[in-house]
Amino acid sequence: MDTGLMILGFLMSGPKTGYKIKRISGKMMVSYNLSLNQIYPALRKLEESDLVRKEVVIQTGKPNKHVYTVTTQGRELFYKKLTAAPTPVDYQIDFLTRAFFFRFLEGGQILEQFVSEISALDEQLEDLRQMEIETCEVADENGRFVLLTIIDMLEGLKAKYAEELRRRSLSPPAGDI
Repeated sequence: MDTGLMILGFLMSGPKTGYKIKRISGKMMVSYNLSLNQIYPALRKLEESDLVRKEVVIQTGKPNKHVYTVTTQGRELFYKKLTAAPTPVDYQIDFLTRAFFFRFLEGGQILEQFVSEISALDEQLEDLRQMEIETCEVADENGRFVLLTIIDMLEGLKAKYAEELRRRSLSPPAGDI
């Protein structure tokens, strides 16, 4: 995930505080919910590189507000990155990393891991389907595309894991053959 690109993208529609970027990413970016611990260091780097400009708004009775605006150089970099050649898909999925080492578990423990992962995917899918109702009403076609793609990807993983769970449940352990 390119945090800088995401922040520049959010700033393309107008000036924002780091907190506002956090709120937007939480509501709109299903796959990349940015934390303030990611946003503020990235904003500092973008500012140091003259890609964003910070304005301090003095407030009485509360902390000063830092409002960020994308610069011309930032806009140019944003468009360059947005139209860059595709990068390979990152397929580093935690469950698959752990599955590589399932040989150190007993058969029942392995099955439990599959059941647990399928259950976790079910919960994620339920949350995303709830979001789908709201998102499809308010999001543009790009937001809908991202959400529906993520749902399809998770459903595909769930189906593959369920298929493997069935296969392993029906097969005798490797040492018994």
